[in-house]
Amino acid sequence: MNIDDIFKIPAIPSGRNKRKMPDTPDIQFLDKYKEAAEAAEAAEEENAKASKKRNVTFEDEEEASAATFDEDIDDDDEGRFFGGGLTEEQSRLLDLVDQYDVDEPEALTSHNVKKMILKFEKAINKNQEQRVRYAEEPEKFMESEADLDEEIKSLLALTQAPHMYPELVKLGSVPSLMSLLSHENTDIVIDAIDLINELTDEDVGTSEDDLERPEDAATGIKTFVDALLENELLSLLVQNLERLDEKEETDRQGVFKILGILENLMALEPSLAERIALDTEFLSWTLKRLQTKVFDSNRGYASEILSILLQESRVVRLKLGELGGMDVLLRVLSVYKRKDPQDEDETEMVENFFNAICSMLNEPESKSAFLEGEGVELMLIMMKERTLARIRAVKVLNYALTGEEGRPNCIRFVDALGLKTMFPIFMGKGLKKLKKSHKVFVESEDEEHIMCIILSLLRNLSPDELQRARVIRKFIEDEYEKVDRLLEMKEYYEARDQRVLAEIEEDKKGLDEDELEELKEDFYLRRLEAGLFTLQRVCLLLAVLTAEDNGIKEQVLMLMKRKDEDMSSVFKILEEETALMADYVYLRKVAMGKIIHTSEIGELKEDPSEENLTAKDSVNNDKMDEDN
Repeated sequence: MNIDDIFKIPAIPSGRNKRKMPDTPDIQFLDKYKEAAEAAEAAEEENAKASKKRNVTFEDEEEASAATFDEDIDDDDEGRFFGGGLTEEQSRLLDLVDQYDVDEPEALTSHNVKKMILKFEKAINKNQEQRVRYAEEPEKFMESEADLDEEIKSLLALTQAPHMYPELVKLGSVPSLMSLLSHENTDIVIDAIDLINELTDEDVGTSEDDLERPEDAATGIKTFVDALLENELLSLLVQNLERLDEKEETDRQGVFKILGILENLMALEPSLAERIALDTEFLSWTLKRLQTKVFDSNRGYASEILSILLQESRVVRLKLGELGGMDVLLRVLSVYKRKDPQDEDETEMVENFFNAICSMLNEPESKSAFLEGEGVELMLIMMKERTLARIRAVKVLNYALTGEEGRPNCIRFVDALGLKTMFPIFMGKGLKKLKKSHKVFVESEDEEHIMCIILSLLRNLSPDELQRARVIRKFIEDEYEKVDRLLEMKEYYEARDQRVLAEIEEDKKGLDEDELEELKEDFYLRRLEAGLFTLQRVCLLLAVLTAEDNGIKEQVLMLMKRKDEDMSSVFKILEEETALMADYVYLRKVAMGKIIHTSEIGELKEDPSEENLTAKDSVNNDKMDEDN
């Protein structure tokens, strides 16, 4: 007999993984179901023929009416079958199955919970004692191990009463539970992991109608989790990530549930992200796990946990950078530079990789690692395809080129022929096919990222550099077609903004000052959803380009005049926000070769100096040009 077989746990609980039965089972189906169960026990049965006949005992009296079927159908532990239009024979079969249903558990009172916990403690002590006494004779402590397995599983009933969790703490059972994470038998370890995962699940203590947990349930869970953390839960979990062998199905499920616990903990307390990253070896394990070539659920889950960790803390992002995380992420993404993920789960993993890179690029230190890892070149390769990576690569480059620390990436972008790759996208080429093949593609997001990339290039490239001249020349070539495209975008997003503004004005009617102030942010968010952010960047780019090149300026004024407009419509958008005007002044200074620090932008936002009037002066100059 293999002792490990006793503790095999079921697959990860998921509706799609459960074995499905037909709505109206027939005798043949149940025969097959019975035979599968009997086959697993055949090795332990010395007299199979004798076991087929069953003597009716006192306990069997309730089953006497179904005795006819006892020779063909064994006990069914899978619960009731549901279905319509049952035959009389099938109904009798279901009645038989009902007789073998497990009795309802006792109500969870404080007394019953304490009783469960004491039985749990007793099972641990007995198992430890027998393991020491019979260290060389496993068969002698096998029964105590089976009892321990049963008592661990019995504690799963506590998920129905999270307000009772503090009893585990009061009775000192948390250290006992933690000791099981170091048990010699990995099946017992996985039992403990499964229990912790279920007890900390985000759905515990809530129902479909509840938006939040009741206060007593939330308090109970917090008390329990705090005790777990005090008893080194995080380090023990990560140690088991290294210990478990994912070649074994049971161990693989154990790893999945450890990741589930980490996600549960961060949902309860986001600040734990730093403890997980800094106080354990989880980041190192994750980077190693992500580099496996074949996709599986644990690799996908690890990518999700990493993405969550990076969103929560700058410290975590810096730590991952020290471990070479940027290079690892670029390498695992390179697999998808010319192909799409095969299914929804793999797609989610790839999305997590891109999100992780974007999170890291929020830190100046990561931009240099991105450059050294040839991240710019990789994103440009992706942008030439019609894949998911093409969509996300534009976003990554937006992050990589932003800010003063993005200047080296801006230079690399132009030198690597990024303009040649980007501007066809700017002109809208290939978008229809991309929309058809990828439902996640949103054209407005694409346009937003492209606008930001172009503005980052103009912020970070000096007027005496060839790279800047190449950017400006792109708007001049092909008879200013890209300038025409900018004005089309302005018209489109301006119309959307005007519609939302009209709706907002209607909504404002009848509201008092307090209500208007309360809804002010909501009104602004509605404009942003309609594309205000992109409209602002389009107008900012038009203002900068017309100030820098006379040919572009003449083209813009000519096209605007056809619609009875002038540059005042551009600056009207910019003047809505001081930050936009300050950004315009900064871009003009860069174009004129003046070097200023980023901190000066903040001063420009508040200082009504002569330089702050540059935008308004530009409007007046444009009007004079039109009159001439």
